[in-house]
Amino acid sequence: MKMIAFGLAVALVFGLPPSVRAADADKAFGDAHFIAYEGSFKNWPTGDKAQVIKDYAVPIYIELPEKKYKVLGRIYDPRRSGIGIVGRAIAEGLFAEKDRQRDCANQAKYREGDAVLVTKDERIIKALGVDATEIEKTAPLFDHKDKVVLAIKFQ
Repeated sequence: MKMIAFGLAVALVFGLPPSVRAADADKAFGDAHFIAYEGSFKNWPTGDKAQVIKDYAVPIYIELPEKKYKVLGRIYDPRRSGIGIVGRAIAEGLFAEKDRQRDCANQAKYREGDAVLVTKDERIIKALGVDATEIEKTAPLFDHKDKVVLAIKFQ
């Protein structure tokens, strides 16, 4: 009984509804939410010095990949006010960055993405229509609070 109560308390604090069943667990991405990108920007910038983390469902590119890609959408943490801010602070203090990376990779894979892109490239930020304050308040990766996190599909 104590474990059930503890599980419900954790679910309430971290925003996961207690009704999430084991069968739906693969659709629960922690606090990594997704908003689709629909726009006309087609020539997404590429680079030649990305770090690639290959430990998850899809690779995570820290900075721009060499390959051409399209942006499917932005992965973000929606906790911006009230109890959400408290939950976000607790998560930052208690849970490892690798857990947030895993959640972002799972979210990208679920959206049929080939990778996660973590960048602060100004061309991308301008195309998305977000500003530095929005990025910092909604960054799902606490080690990269100044960067957008995107689900991408290689072309």
